[in-house]
Amino acid sequence: MGQLLAAWRLIRRDLRRHPGETLLFLLAVTVAATALTLGVATDDAVTTAYAKTRAATAGPDILMTTTDPDPADYVERLRRIPEVRAVGGPFFAYDTTVGAHGRSVHAGAEGRDGTRPAVDRPLVTSGGWVRPGGVVVERGFARELEVRVGDRVTVGGREMPVVGTAISAATGVYPWSDRAQGPGPSDWGGMVWLTDEDARALAGDDPGVRLIQVKLADPDATDGFGDRLRERGVVPDGWFNVLRWQNILRTDTAMIQGTRPTLVVGGTLLAVAAIVTLTALAVGRTARDNRRAALLKVVGAGPGTITAGLLAQYLLLTVLATALGLTAGTLAAPHFVDPSDGLLNTASAPAPGTVLSALALAAAVAGTGAIGPALRATRFSTVHALADPAHLLTHHPRLNAVTAYLPTSLLLGVRLLARRPGRAVLAGAGAAATAAMITALLAWYTALAAAPDALRFGPLEVRTDRTGQTLLAVTLTLVALSTLNTVLLGWSTAVQARRALTISRTLGATPGQVVTALCVAQLLPAVPGVAVGMPAGLGLYWLFGETYTPPASWLLAAAAGILAAVAALTALPAWVHSRSPAAGVLHSES
Repeated sequence: MGQLLAAWRLIRRDLRRHPGETLLFLLAVTVAATALTLGVATDDAVTTAYAKTRAATAGPDILMTTTDPDPADYVERLRRIPEVRAVGGPFFAYDTTVGAHGRSVHAGAEGRDGTRPAVDRPLVTSGGWVRPGGVVVERGFARELEVRVGDRVTVGGREMPVVGTAISAATGVYPWSDRAQGPGPSDWGGMVWLTDEDARALAGDDPGVRLIQVKLADPDATDGFGDRLRERGVVPDGWFNVLRWQNILRTDTAMIQGTRPTLVVGGTLLAVAAIVTLTALAVGRTARDNRRAALLKVVGAGPGTITAGLLAQYLLLTVLATALGLTAGTLAAPHFVDPSDGLLNTASAPAPGTVLSALALAAAVAGTGAIGPALRATRFSTVHALADPAHLLTHHPRLNAVTAYLPTSLLLGVRLLARRPGRAVLAGAGAAATAAMITALLAWYTALAAAPDALRFGPLEVRTDRTGQTLLAVTLTLVALSTLNTVLLGWSTAVQARRALTISRTLGATPGQVVTALCVAQLLPAVPGVAVGMPAGLGLYWLFGETYTPPASWLLAAAAGILAAVAALTALPAWVHSRSPAAGVLHSES
């Protein structure tokens, strides 16, 4: 209990005296956990949303479409099959166009009456159900048309008021919600409901199709159901399409086929950036942790107690950040999985696999950034930590020989880099993660420019837009985190090298050369990072997407922009430190 109390007091003191470090830690781990949670949970979220929609609308297990104008006989035969629990329909439906705000969109129109069938009862989400002279629009289709209850649309050339919006599990989300199409090639489109009289009147000479919905005693026993019906002679030999509920779920899941890999890969790259953030924070608190470890050794604490005390804060913040990431990802998942707004998107508890994945990622990020500095603090000399003498630099004769004839700025920058190779690895890793995500974004825009008009301007634009928005959001988040990392690394480098650089100034180096030297120390590892990150970004995009390569001018401009940003973000803290009087710096160090 005494050790726990001491650890809690240390945590509380750090949280109170260094709130900025705490917020940065929480931000870095939460962002990575949120992105990964979204990527892992999207498939489960689609399944959950579709299951809730099926339950709320008495969704069918089997959907049948036939061109037979009077299928009443075999509907009765269907009801007598032991494995069939209920049958809905037949409902008349036909293919048409729906127009609003100067646009005309392909759609299916289904006739309904005022009764509530045993199977497929669309859930009204606004307004009311069908009535003579009015139309109910599927909710995702209504959003695409930008219509609400009370607006007017044209159905097959006839203007009608929108009396309601609804959702149904008997159709895929927009743009796969048109189920009134007969034999031949099918097309994307929406869905509307009318009264049966209005639907038949608007269809005119179009014979349309009949829709039959079947509910089974075992919803999972759908494989081969249509073949069994034909073998028993229940259905005629003519055109008769059978669709299972699993097919609709796969169609709905296709809406996120571009967003899921973006979130998973983006979450991994954000984890890399988060590791850089945490390591930069740990570097900044190295002297404080070394002194704390020395004081604990003096009062008799062992290595295990010291390590636990230093890591307790990180463990507590990691658990909190994981909880925040899981919550944010779970709440945001419904909006990612259904961009067309055709399902009941209510947040539900994350699956155990999602929780484990987020915990593993957070533990890896926090452990990589915190365990190493904590262990080094326990091994650090107690006397040196308490006395805090000047640190002797390692002599590198070969490095001195190589850099002796370099310009002053480059000479100082290379030597700063050689003294702290670990920080160079961090800077390179951050630049590589940023370059990879930006390259993937450029590849996506290149693929979009080459895509057919159906993906760019047709109904599938809904899915394309969501993929682009997700990719852009992850890229901007990664750029923001990398910007923070560059400032942190530049600041810590300037702080730790201020004595050596001040001595260089007393020997004739100008403040401009000192600033340039610090920029060189950040730019040199960023160059190979960008060189590795761009091919990696292309490879990841080719793995999950198509083999499109952005123009060379785009890639060169992106690389130049990343390196220029690194230089600019490093120059600011370097300039601040270079303005300190040399005498004051040397006196404070002594």
